[in-house]
Amino acid sequence: MRCSLALLASTAAWQLPRRRVPVLGRPALYKSTHPALSTQPSWLVPAKPARAAPLRAVSIDEEQQTMARVAPLLGFLGLWYAFNAAFNVQNKVILNKFPYPWAASWFQLASGILFFVPAWLTKLRSPPNVDTKLILRFLPIAALHCGGHGLQVSSMGAGSVFFTHVIKATEPVVGMLVLLAFTGKIAPWWVNACLAPIVGGVVYAGIKPGTAFGMGDLLGYASVAALASTVAFSIAKLLAKSLMTKETKKKHNLTPANNYAVLTVCSTLVLLLPSALGEGPAALAAIKAMPNPAAFMRQLVGCGFLYYGYNEMGFRVLDLLSPVSAAVANSLKRVAVLLAAVIFLGEKVSSRKIIGSSVAMAGVLLYSLAKTKAAKLPPKPVKIVVDAEEPGTWQP
Repeated sequence: MRCSLALLASTAAWQLPRRRVPVLGRPALYKSTHPALSTQPSWLVPAKPARAAPLRAVSIDEEQQTMARVAPLLGFLGLWYAFNAAFNVQNKVILNKFPYPWAASWFQLASGILFFVPAWLTKLRSPPNVDTKLILRFLPIAALHCGGHGLQVSSMGAGSVFFTHVIKATEPVVGMLVLLAFTGKIAPWWVNACLAPIVGGVVYAGIKPGTAFGMGDLLGYASVAALASTVAFSIAKLLAKSLMTKETKKKHNLTPANNYAVLTVCSTLVLLLPSALGEGPAALAAIKAMPNPAAFMRQLVGCGFLYYGYNEMGFRVLDLLSPVSAAVANSLKRVAVLLAAVIFLGEKVSSRKIIGSSVAMAGVLLYSLAKTKAAKLPPKPVKIVVDAEEPGTWQP
């Protein structure tokens, strides 16, 4: 009887209630696969437990600013801006006499094939190693890319060039929201606040004095298409950036130039059927009715070369920057478009353009400085809490 009572008392002493206590470290004696499944007795925890490695609450891409990296980046940015400005001017000239934006978009995409395929065949460029798995990874990016391009061109055809670029100036903000939605990463608020002068400066420089936009303009096809194009391009760039890993580059020889070349082939194939069904017969009839169809086709192909050139430079920039930083550079690119309109389309230089451009460039500088500072901030430690047992409750 006494033995039974002693056994019951001993059992009751070993089964005390459980509670949650913070665990920061664990001695090397017990090597459990998961802290919550550990059978370690709490009375073996050392007096000064080892601290776990701190976790980052916010992740920001750290970009090393070295001369070997900055010099080509500046060159690619200059070519990107130059090709894009020339493309926008030529594209608007074409749309004024050829009101078929989706057919024009397909011709512009297909024209790029005439540029890089001969370079591959003559060994001026090393071709990529393409397989079925890689093509399947490119198809959703291609759908977004050709859709974004078609919407962008049709927006310019439905409205003015400056109105389309005013809407598309919101790309840094859209890119930030897309990055947050797909990856859960976001920079501190004071870094994202630097996007405001960039967007505001481009919008101020682009809007002509006395121009009024009503709700009908903001909800019209031109603005909706421009915004949809911005969202499509932002998602496509994020997905394309995921292919720019060292392993993928080495396995498939997927340099930035080859990356966009493969994307161009896939985008051309994806857009072929929709553009042919939507505008194909009418577009061909309009070309045949022109006084000099051959000259117009040369102009269309030349515009396609400009489009391919500025996008290849854009992919080279994307390879060196994060998606949000590339969106900031893309927003500043619209200042170059406004300058090209002044030079080639005869628009006057106004104080509005000068002030807006200056504010946008100052915003880019502030964003770069803020992002560099945020990257140097110490990570915030995260306290991990797991279930542990009261002293005396561990049972072998």
